[in-house]
Amino acid sequence: MPEITLAHLSDLHLPHDRLRIPARALLNKRMTSQISWRCKRRFLHVRAVADAVAADIRAMAPDVVALTGDLTNLGLPAECRQAAEWLHTRLPGPICAIPGNHDMLVRESWSETLGQWAPWMAADADGFPYLRHIGPLALIGVNSARPMAWFSAAGRIGARQAARLADILHEAGRQGRFRVVMIHHPPITGLVSHRKSLLDAGLFAAAIARTGAEMVLHGHAHISCMSTLPGPEGLVPVLGIASASMHARRQERAAAWHRIAVTATTRGYRAEIHRRIVTSGHVVRELPCWSIETERAARVRF
Repeated sequence: MPEITLAHLSDLHLPHDRLRIPARALLNKRMTSQISWRCKRRFLHVRAVADAVAADIRAMAPDVVALTGDLTNLGLPAECRQAAEWLHTRLPGPICAIPGNHDMLVRESWSETLGQWAPWMAADADGFPYLRHIGPLALIGVNSARPMAWFSAAGRIGARQAARLADILHEAGRQGRFRVVMIHHPPITGLVSHRKSLLDAGLFAAAIARTGAEMVLHGHAHISCMSTLPGPEGLVPVLGIASASMHARRQERAAAWHRIAVTATTRGYRAEIHRRIVTSGHVVRELPCWSIETERAARVRF
């Protein structure tokens, strides 16, 4: 099998200052997010930084791009339209995306908001988790975003999604595929506070423990990190990535993306993980890579 590469980025939080926002659209939970944006977040999330990440991804020409949520700040129809245009013009295809909590702050018409991302995501709210095959990769998009109470940025996947996730993972594992699960909220306890956490992380962890996966990708925490979850035959790596638009000095907080190169071995797969971060002057620098190796129970021809 030739090398196949996956680009992982998250939490674009594309600036919306130039968009026309009806006042009535802020008479709900969006109000607090807008205040946070105006007072703090607009100085941290910079469009030029996100564009630098996108340009670097294009230059590396990955086989597929995985985007783990929070493309917007308020989940407004105009923001979703802006994000769709950004995806179409800035990133190479194919793209697999999932929503983040900021994309679903309040209940809104799917067709007017997240439905605009249908080319890169599930067709509707009931279409999660969805599955995409890219060569030997099986990319599974889980939706942890739910409209929550004021001041909560938590998420849930629900029992139906968890059961469906286990079924998809089982079948993809039987086929011998390299299974990559995408979720916005970290499925790991302690990475974020309770009000930002995945409230039913146990359901997610149980699916992974029962059926296994080769890798889990998440965003939300705005920090680049690696954790693990127990699988049936060993630990499953869980990779978080910082916000792709974040202007920060600390290396783990700086805007970044993962270039994940997957190749077959005699017993399974080897994945080399390259983290590329945006430094001062929007220059992209690569950190030393690390690798993981996994076994597969079955093999398929591609």
